Amino acid sequence: MRRFASISVALFVVAGVMTAVPASAATISNGVKCTKLNQTTTVGGRKYKCTKNPMSTSTAKTWLSTDCLLAANNFVKAKVDTAALVAKYAAQIPELDLTIVSTKALIAETQVKLDKSLLNLTETKDKLAKVLLLTVPVDVVAAAKLAQAKLDLATAINAWTASSKAYTSQVKQLEGSVKFLEASKLAATNKPAQLAPAVASTKETAQLICTKGL
Repeated sequence: MRRFASISVALFVVAGVMTAVPASAATISNGVKCTKLNQTTTVGGRKYKCTKNPMSTSTAKTWLSTDCLLAANNFVKAKVDTAALVAKYAAQIPELDLTIVSTKALIAETQVKLDKSLLNLTETKDKLAKVLLLTVPVDVVAAAKLAQAKLDLATAINAWTASSKAYTSQVKQLEGSVKFLEASKLAATNKPAQLAPAVASTKETAQLICTKGL
């Protein structure tokens, strides 16, 4: 009878131990409520902290593993940094639009000057061609005037040629600027969509590591 009682007591103690260990371990895991803010403990080699979940708007204090906290803070930082970048790019778009408009207007103005320069060049070349067909006068004064006219026209041709090249170069540079500005605007417009997957991935990772009960 005593032997039976001893066995019963032993079984009761063992049962108590077996049920007590899991219950103790289950009291501290991700998402379990706690009371003392910033309290830390270790369960099964895993460190936990009593704190507010950075990923939640709730002010409730819960146990969170250090791995969970790191992942959650990484997500919060990624979210904040991305929002700042998106705002920065969004603010650039109106400025880029204004610069594109003003640059295109400058292209139009420069093109007018180029067209006029090319027209003057063509007209001056035609005048010189006609003068070259003239017979050189025997009169010294007349001959000198003709020579001077040729020199003036040749000088004018050089000047119009130089200005035409300068305006052509300026138009090309401005057109290149417009292409760059438009590419920058496109990049700024597409940036939010490009950044979103990275933030979403960081969130999914944090949610996985912070799974309740781990």
